[in-house]
Amino acid sequence: MVQIITIDVAKKEDVQAVYQLEQRLFGDYCYPDFFIRQAYDCWPAGFFVARDHDNIVGYVLCAPQFNNTSLVVSEGWILALAVDTSVQGSGVGKQLMKVAMNQLAGCEKLWLTVHPDNHAKKLYQQLGFMEVEQESDYFGQEQPRVKMVYVVV
Repeated sequence: MVQIITIDVAKKEDVQAVYQLEQRLFGDYCYPDFFIRQAYDCWPAGFFVARDHDNIVGYVLCAPQFNNTSLVVSEGWILALAVDTSVQGSGVGKQLMKVAMNQLAGCEKLWLTVHPDNHAKKLYQQLGFMEVEQESDYFGQEQPRVKMVYVVV
C-alpha cells in the first residue's frame, strides 16, 4: 500500500493530536499542551501538520523573530519539528522543514536548536543549517542544545 502524506496548515482540532505526538516522542521533555494550544493562536500561519490520511504523523512550528525596537522581521525560528517513528526516514521531516523554511522565506537568517544526539541534526545540516554554539543547559540543567543557523544567500 502506498503511503500518501499531505502537509497542511494545522487546524484547531489538530492541537490534541500534535500534543499526543509530542508526548510519544519526547516524554517528559515535550512541549506542554497549553503551549501547543497557544502556538496555534499565536502563529497559525507557521504551524503545519503532516497527515497520513486522517492521522497526524508530524508537525513543524515556525515563527518570525521581531527585533527589540520595531516590528521589522529579519530572522525566524523553527521552534519545533516532530515526526512519528512510523514514518521517520521517509522524508516527512524534510518536507515539513522545507514548508517552514518557505514560510520564513523573507528572513535573512533562520534559527533552531536541537539536542546534540538527535538524528534530526543531520537533516538540518543537509538543508544548510550550520552549528553556531552548544549550550549545556539550554532548557534547564542537563538539557543541552546545539544552536544552528541557516543564512539566506
